[in-house]
Amino acid sequence: MLCVQQAQTKVHASPTARQRHFGGRRAGAASSQPMLAPWQVSLAMRTMGRDLAGPISISEVASLCRLSLCYFVRAFTNTVGVAPYAWFVQQRIMCAQRLLADTALPLVQVALECGFSDQAHFTKAFSKAAGMTPARWRRQICAS
Repeated sequence: MLCVQQAQTKVHASPTARQRHFGGRRAGAASSQPMLAPWQVSLAMRTMGRDLAGPISISEVASLCRLSLCYFVRAFTNTVGVAPYAWFVQQRIMCAQRLLADTALPLVQVALECGFSDQAHFTKAFSKAAGMTPARWRRQICAS
């Protein structure tokens, strides 16, 4: 009996990649927290990442995933670990970091290229995400 319990413990001690990805839940297990299917995650990320400079409608993304807005936001957050709009802003920040590192565009142009309404909005969002202003971030990248 002890060997059977030890064997069962070993099986559960090492979660599969799917279990790690979905927070330790087994496939098909009933859960009180909604999760997105892999095709929905892929579709949502592709749709939101398609045009970072343009406005995003989370309700349209939810509709493409065949879910209500509220359910989609909860499921996306549970699956990805961050809310859909926060994920979208992260993608804009990553785009801005690439432009800051690879081009000599002025900050206002980087802000507009990445979908921020103006340089002040860009600086505030970038500082919150990166811990420093875009200009300082660029200087540090260029110095190294």
